[in-house]
Amino acid sequence: MRWTHLTPREARRMPWKNGGGTTLELAVEPPGATVETGFAWRLSSAEVPVSGPFSTFPGIERTLLLLSGDGFHLDFGEQGTATLDRPLDSVRFAGDGPARADLLGGPCVDFNLMADPARCRARLEAFRAAAPRRLNLDAGTVLAFVAGGVVSVPALDLHLGQGHLLRIDGGSGDLALVPGYGGVAMIVVKVD
Repeated sequence: MRWTHLTPREARRMPWKNGGGTTLELAVEPPGATVETGFAWRLSSAEVPVSGPFSTFPGIERTLLLLSGDGFHLDFGEQGTATLDRPLDSVRFAGDGPARADLLGGPCVDFNLMADPARCRARLEAFRAAAPRRLNLDAGTVLAFVAGGVVSVPALDLHLGQGHLLRIDGGSGDLALVPGYGGVAMIVVKVD
């Protein structure tokens, strides 16, 4: 098992593909891949300061979660609409279709999983925990993002704060997660 602990300071700030803002790239596969070179999967977080269209990513499946703020209403044209107005609310959609976000209040922060289904299978779970919880590692890559609060990982002697990411490759079995006082909000992504 190989693991990496990344803090928000170590993430790569990049412009949105459509130039409307910036995103904090948390992890990408293969390492160093860009929007131009293509990727198998990518995790990022962005502040959404104003309403506007999403960048298009042909052939990419996207899952978007609200991390903070009042949220936004999403319009996918003929594919329907969705409203994310509570932290950890999520929606999955095709990256090649039209998408527009209209803020329900002020700026929001989101979490974005993008995956190329021709190259990998990615699944996501978001949860809140106030008691210890087991993280199953039976996937090629497991990524655990702290959306709020703090959590310790005793087996790795790690303490993860808000915005921290733990990446585990080639693991098996379970890993204990112990929330700090007040609990933790987490997003776990598994990629095969």
